[in-house]
Amino acid sequence: MNRSTTLGEISDIITGPFGSQLHMSDYVEEGIPVIMPQDIVDGTVSLESIAHISNEDYNRLIRYAVTNNDIIFARRGDIEKHAFITDDSLLLCGTGCFRVRITDSSIYPLFLSYFLDRLETRKWLTTHAIGSNMPNLNTTILSSVPVELPDYEEQVKIGDFLYNIEKKIQCNKKINDNLQQMATTAYMHLFHCKKSNGRLGDILIENPKSTIQVGEAKDKTGDFPFFTSGDSILRWTEPIVDGRNTFLNTGGNADVKFYVGKTAYSTDTWCITARNDMEDYLYLLLNSIRQELNLKYFQGTGLKHLQKPLLKDRAVYIPSNSEITSFNAEIKPWLTMISNNTRESYRLSALRDWLLPMLMNGQATIAY
Repeated sequence: MNRSTTLGEISDIITGPFGSQLHMSDYVEEGIPVIMPQDIVDGTVSLESIAHISNEDYNRLIRYAVTNNDIIFARRGDIEKHAFITDDSLLLCGTGCFRVRITDSSIYPLFLSYFLDRLETRKWLTTHAIGSNMPNLNTTILSSVPVELPDYEEQVKIGDFLYNIEKKIQCNKKINDNLQQMATTAYMHLFHCKKSNGRLGDILIENPKSTIQVGEAKDKTGDFPFFTSGDSILRWTEPIVDGRNTFLNTGGNADVKFYVGKTAYSTDTWCITARNDMEDYLYLLLNSIRQELNLKYFQGTGLKHLQKPLLKDRAVYIPSNSEITSFNAEIKPWLTMISNNTRESYRLSALRDWLLPMLMNGQATIAY
C-alpha cells in the first residue's frame, strides 16, 4: 500500500542565495558552477553557459552547496521542471532556485525524481504557482507537493527501470550533440568566409503562421513535436508542416532549431524553409550567426522581437548547385539522424511517463 506524504515532510527545502549574498561581480570565468533556472534542461544541469564563482565564495556560501541525489527546482518561469543531481561534483544552488534534499531514508531518490516529473505533479505545480505575469513558487508551495510512495524495494525497481529508459534518451542526446557539431564544423569550413552574393530572402520560404498558443500545448501528449520560443519542445496532436524546416524564436532572444518530419509550432515561432534544396544550409547558416541575431535583429523596448524584414535583407553567400549537392550528400544524413533520434526519444519519454502511474497502481509490474 502506498504511503501519502508531502515533499516538505520528506526533505529539507531551501532557496538559493539572494542578491545581497551573491552579486553579479562575484562571478568568474572558471570556478564552481552555480545553477540558475535557465541551466535546468531535460532533467539535468546544463553546463553549456552556466555561471561560476570562486572557491572562496563557494566556501562562504557552502550552505547552498549541491550534492548527489539533490533535486533543484526553479523558483520562477518553468517552475514545473527540476534537475536531479547524479554526481558529487562541486555545485551551488544559485539565485532563483530551490534545493530539495531528501531527509527520509525510506525514499529512493531516483524514484522521487521521476515521481516529481510526472504530468500530474507538473500540473499541480503550475496550478498552485503564484504571480500574474510569470509563475512563481515559494517554499510553502513546494513543501506542499503531494507525494505517493510505494515500499522501498518497489521504489528501487521502478526508479532503476525508468532510468534505463532515460539512459537511452541521454545516449540519443549525446549522439545528436556530436552530429550537430560535425555539421556545424563542415558548414563553417566550407562557407563561413565566402563572399556574399545575395540576400537571405532570396532563398528563404516562410511557412504559414501558427494560431496555437504555447499554453495550449503545455499538457498535450500528441505524437508530433511542438516548437516554441522557449527551450522546451512540447507535443501536439496534428502537424502543421512536413519536410526539413527551421524554427526561430520571434520574441525574447535568438534560438534556431531544425527538424525533419511532420511537426507543429506556436504563434511565437517563425517556421521557415528554403528554395533549391538549401534547407539544411539555411539552418546551419542561421545557427552560425545566433549571436548576431541577438545583437542586430532582435529590437524593441522591454521584450525584444525578431525583425524579420531586416533579417531577410541580410547579405549571405548562396552556394552553387554543385556546392549544395556535395554539401547535402554529407550533411543531410546527419541532420536526418538527429531528427530520427529525437523522435525515438519522444516515444521513450512518453513510455516512461505512461509507465510510472501504471507501475505505482499495480497495473504493470517489473519482472526480474
